[in-house]
Amino acid sequence: MNPSRRSQIAINSFIITSGAGFATVLPILIGAIVDELEFTREMVGWISSVGILGMGLGGIIATLLIGKFRIVAMIRLALLGLILFDFLSIFVATPTNMMVIRFLSGVCGGFIYAGGLAIFSSLKDAIKAFGVYVIVYCLWTTVVLVGLPHLLAWYGLKAGFLMLVGISVLSLISSFLIVNLEKRANHVEMISLTSLLQNKAVLLGLLAYFMMQMGGGTVWAYVERIAKEAMIAPEITGYVLGFSSLVAFVGGVLVTRIGQSKGLRMPLIWGLIVMSVGVGLLLFSKIIGLYVLSVCIIGGAWAFVIPYFQQLQTKFDETGKVVSLGSIVNMGGRAAGPATAALLIGSSAFVNIVWVGLAAMVASLLLVIILLKRGN
Repeated sequence: MNPSRRSQIAINSFIITSGAGFATVLPILIGAIVDELEFTREMVGWISSVGILGMGLGGIIATLLIGKFRIVAMIRLALLGLILFDFLSIFVATPTNMMVIRFLSGVCGGFIYAGGLAIFSSLKDAIKAFGVYVIVYCLWTTVVLVGLPHLLAWYGLKAGFLMLVGISVLSLISSFLIVNLEKRANHVEMISLTSLLQNKAVLLGLLAYFMMQMGGGTVWAYVERIAKEAMIAPEITGYVLGFSSLVAFVGGVLVTRIGQSKGLRMPLIWGLIVMSVGVGLLLFSKIIGLYVLSVCIIGGAWAFVIPYFQQLQTKFDETGKVVSLGSIVNMGGRAAGPATAALLIGSSAFVNIVWVGLAAMVASLLLVIILLKRGN
């Protein structure tokens, strides 16, 4: 018997999350990579960026193939690639090879992430499906971020990559339970990519999304390093990041409750304001209470605004191309932030990272206000 529609949405959400797995555990795993393999501190930004750029390329490939092949079948192939490259990461010992492998893994993960979100775009109430995705993501993240520091302490870096491999294997098996979700997309008129990119509102919305992800991605890539500089123990950092995922879970539940009843304008504006405040509080990370508060605010606000950004993208195209483009923009922003920070950090404290993130968040807020000034 086929799983219910709600169960299939949850399964697809888990698969999407596994595609973004490395980006999700980035603060913990990237620190272990740099410490165990004795890379320079700038490699935090560069390894983060190439992996996420690979995810962006994977999103581009998914966007170009939507409507030509069954998305679920392509996701299964990408999951096989993800399993391969995450496993090979265990044996890499040089910065160059690590960046190459993480880039290739990112391509597969980005394809899975973009393809899974595109499946949701054709659903009648897509925003609730996006909300379910955030809830599944938060539950997944809570367990992984709390447990990963202990796994790394007990078994070393290979445990982190083996964990990602195991999750991808589970996603591959689960993918055979998704049988109906993308069915309706076959009956939706396909809009050309060229037409979509000529729409100024589409471009403005994607740019706002890019800046939000750049702001959040910058501080997320370095949040573990910021904690280490503030003399916060790694185990505590793991618990803080895990707890922030519980707060993010609340943000996802709130989205499923509110839905579209408040439109898009006010949820996005207030969500971005709150997230900006959370990023700004990292300037005071040496006070552990403010560090905890900052990370939790960022997590909760991110979980709240993401589904609304994705719903904004579905307004322009139900086939999933804009949402798929959004996944590319998402990864582009999350890659640009750490890379910019890597160029600026030098021998200075991590305060520069916070300012880069805060500036990007404010830019996103202004773009959303301009885009939605005449309504929802």
